Amino acid sequence: MTHSPDPAYKAQPQKEEKSSPLRLIMVALATCALVAGAGYHYADSDNGNTTAPLAGGSTDQTTGSSQPRPGVQFSLISQDKAEEALAMTSFSEKEKADILAGVKRRELRLVAMPIFDATGAGGTVTVLCGTTRQTVLLQPKPTVLILPITVSGNVDIIPSSDPGIVGIGSGVVTMFGPQALPIMHQGDTLGLTVIAQ
Repeated sequence: MTHSPDPAYKAQPQKEEKSSPLRLIMVALATCALVAGAGYHYADSDNGNTTAPLAGGSTDQTTGSSQPRPGVQFSLISQDKAEEALAMTSFSEKEKADILAGVKRRELRLVAMPIFDATGAGGTVTVLCGTTRQTVLLQPKPTVLILPITVSGNVDIIPSSDPGIVGIGSGVVTMFGPQALPIMHQGDTLGLTVIAQ
């Protein structure tokens, strides 16, 4: 004896649903909004360093440039060796006293930034760090500059001598080893974000 299925359970032909144009437009708009929002978030996170405090604690941007500043990590000089490190700098006695007072109040940190001639073309550069300024003749052997910064700070390097057609190619010795910096020509300013480690 065979049972036939109950008529209530028979497969019923279903109507084919068509997507309405309004639904397609809404899906397209939602997709565009998501992509645009993600792009805005990504672009905003790339520019997160533009409000980093300058060395010395100021938050003003000195260059006004919207170019990203590469971050470099340098060795931190301990507080008990700060006075000895400052004695070897070209800072004035007042600058040394002010910087040392900032270090003792833990408002500033000192980092050692070894800078060298990366291309063999030579040249002189000025390193601006907050309100301090140091001029150095680039040589193949690194010259150690002492920089007063907060936890991180912006440092600008500008050519002091005529870079000529070839430009001035400097480099720095970071915690991860030597790093060549972009070639600078007349009127260029190279901005770095220095991090004390």
